[in-house]
Amino acid sequence: MNRCFAFFVFVSAVGAAPLPPVVPFLEKHCTECHDGDVKKGGLDLTALEFKPEERKNFDLWVKIHDRVSKGEMPPAKKTQPEAGEVKGFLATLKTPLRGHEVAEQKANGRTVLRRLNRTEYENTVHDLLGVSLPLKHILPEDTPLHGFDTVAEGLRFSQLQIEKYLEAADAALDAAIVLSRRPVAINQRYSYKNEQGIRKNLDTPPGTLSDPTNPKSGHRVMFLENDKEVIMFTTGDYLVGLKQCRLPGPGNYRIKLSGNAFQSEGQPLTLMIYSNNYKNKRLLSYCELPADKPREYEFTTRLDGSEHIVINCDSVGKDRKGQNIYNVGAGEFKGTGLAMQWIEVEGPLSSEWPPASLKKALGDVPLKEVDEKQKKFRDGKPLGYELAPADVKQSIASGLSGFAARAFRRPLEQDEAAPYIALATQAVDEGRNFEEAMRVGLRAILTSPAFLLLEEHPGKLSDLALATRLSYFLTSSMPDEELMRVAGEGRLSQPQVLKAQTERLLKGPKSVTFVTNFVGQWLELRNIDATAPDMKLYPEYDMLLKLGMVTETEAFFSEMLKQNLPVANLVHSDFAMVNNRMAEHYELEDVSGEQFRRVSLPAGSPRGGVLTQASVLKVTANGTVTSPVIRGAWVMKHLLGQPPPPPPASVGAIEPDTRGTTTIREQLAKHRDSESCASCHKSIDPPGFALECFDVIGGYRENYRSNEKGANTKRKLHGQNIWQYKEGLPVDASGELADGRRFQGIVEFKKLLLDQQDQVMRALAGNLVTYGTGAGIQFADRDAVESIAKQAKAEGAGLRSLVHAVVQSPLFLSK
Repeated sequence: MNRCFAFFVFVSAVGAAPLPPVVPFLEKHCTECHDGDVKKGGLDLTALEFKPEERKNFDLWVKIHDRVSKGEMPPAKKTQPEAGEVKGFLATLKTPLRGHEVAEQKANGRTVLRRLNRTEYENTVHDLLGVSLPLKHILPEDTPLHGFDTVAEGLRFSQLQIEKYLEAADAALDAAIVLSRRPVAINQRYSYKNEQGIRKNLDTPPGTLSDPTNPKSGHRVMFLENDKEVIMFTTGDYLVGLKQCRLPGPGNYRIKLSGNAFQSEGQPLTLMIYSNNYKNKRLLSYCELPADKPREYEFTTRLDGSEHIVINCDSVGKDRKGQNIYNVGAGEFKGTGLAMQWIEVEGPLSSEWPPASLKKALGDVPLKEVDEKQKKFRDGKPLGYELAPADVKQSIASGLSGFAARAFRRPLEQDEAAPYIALATQAVDEGRNFEEAMRVGLRAILTSPAFLLLEEHPGKLSDLALATRLSYFLTSSMPDEELMRVAGEGRLSQPQVLKAQTERLLKGPKSVTFVTNFVGQWLELRNIDATAPDMKLYPEYDMLLKLGMVTETEAFFSEMLKQNLPVANLVHSDFAMVNNRMAEHYELEDVSGEQFRRVSLPAGSPRGGVLTQASVLKVTANGTVTSPVIRGAWVMKHLLGQPPPPPPASVGAIEPDTRGTTTIREQLAKHRDSESCASCHKSIDPPGFALECFDVIGGYRENYRSNEKGANTKRKLHGQNIWQYKEGLPVDASGELADGRRFQGIVEFKKLLLDQQDQVMRALAGNLVTYGTGAGIQFADRDAVESIAKQAKAEGAGLRSLVHAVVQSPLFLSK
């Protein structure tokens, strides 16, 4: 009791308002359970000192504050304090807690010194050198904290990190410093009639046996041809690789093709275009091909020069009766095929040579073209140019000084470039040529703290530091020339100028990285591959559906940002952003084409908002069954900003039941037997139960799927009957919120959740601040986050308004 009194004396001493004393509140409502008998309450408030300088002690007092604030303590069965008592207690406790943290922030800043993460490093090097070589796979994985890989506390250095930075710098410089002759680009149209594997199949008589000793090994013709096209009934990689196309080297290529669906009963099919180097296969693009006439499709992509192009389509080779092309051959087959007229490949695409990256790396150094008769080579490639600086050491000094200023994202201090210049000139003195010496200096710059770290000092950010923070927030890369110019003039910190620059970046092409990186982490979309759905239970899941899931959510957020739609649309919207594949998955009609577009939802649709998007529903499931606990906890954490505490160690996981004998609701009942479990589950379970009408891959359902028990499903997949699973027990998506309000299904639940849209705004504001400043929301930051949310609400509660409010807030403008 004496220590509780000492705590109150401390609170009074720091200038708290004369509110009801802390000691009587604790004595009246808390110490009955939280006293010396730790077994009873787990916390002894009679012995707890107030030492905010100790992190654990500070966090414990914050936890006490929050549990009382949320009404979780005292427990519902105990006598509840009057509103005035609670208000007084919270105010009295908040003052010293906030005061302690504010003092720390003034001295050291909210954000500790942080480095570029992998994505930021790659984007920055690309912009700095004008290259497009993938780099982030070279670097070790970053450690996310508070949900984001931009948080400084998770971005530490290690010996491995330094070694990999050196490796990445060398790779980037190799890609930038190109002195070879211009590669002989290709621009050619190819016919699959000339592809060796296909030609051999077409020319082989249908009755030929591949194994004369086995009568069942008869050759099956899987291709047909006419004067215009080749019709493919298989898209096995070993047959349909465009091996006749030899790429001259790495770079960007334009690929164009013409094709259509064949014997598809009027239905289009989706064609996927891959690259393959026999080690890695990656999807380059995909398109919908119509059934009535050929469609020409064009896209640009980067290829590394060692790859070949492969086309694929999952819909060919089977008919509606389940007959397989391998059983009958193309001559008798009546199922869907792919008619390919031609494919064109052009590249590498380059508007100038040598490429602009050479000047970005080495500066404005004269070049001398090498006479072809001299036949000079480097790395097996004919050398086309030689560097010819008039004064080697002067060119080194000017080149490295200019590069360092751009790399460090600010003007250099006096003699700051001297160490890098000294390294390069020493290399010259040791007999190395100009290019080799420059590489030494450039490598040192690209691995220096001034390049790898974001330079911020306690207090208000300088205009240059603000430019860097703003640029990495909205583009995940270094500031562009205009932003640097405005910052250099000292005008960026002016509110209207800052707003204009923020708006410019949001409208720019690089803002797509903000959407991808923020949404991918905030909603955990990066975990889309963490689980693989059971293909017997979910045969409709494929790569295109997975890609569509993530793209839909990104497109939805982009639409909200572009149109400044109210944040409440995250809970429920009257539209979805879908393409043909996602529309099929959601059973929406009259949507064709691979492009995502805004589609109005029919009245009463369960869709709308992020909660019902397949990406979110997949990352909150385990691939076999859904869990209301996981989904409910996701809603509380990511949408409401109120993450539930972790479950007790003694509580085991629920084993998935794929036989269809019990429902998840029945299995969860045992988790709510004890009072300690029930107190959390009453908040966690309701949103999870509301989402039970969606399966593992986000499809709407009225029954669970079963491997054993149940009736045959009436669903069809691409027009064919599904036999892999059964219709199991019915789904119950009803529930009751912690405050006693009931709902029947997802539509009613979302209406109730809209009553908490202010909390959704606060939660999103906090996540944006965390992502943009590199520091989690501290106790002292809560009032500022509340102000951000109120400002955005006053301007219409739009997402774009919220981003502007974050950028204009003291949290963003200060370290």
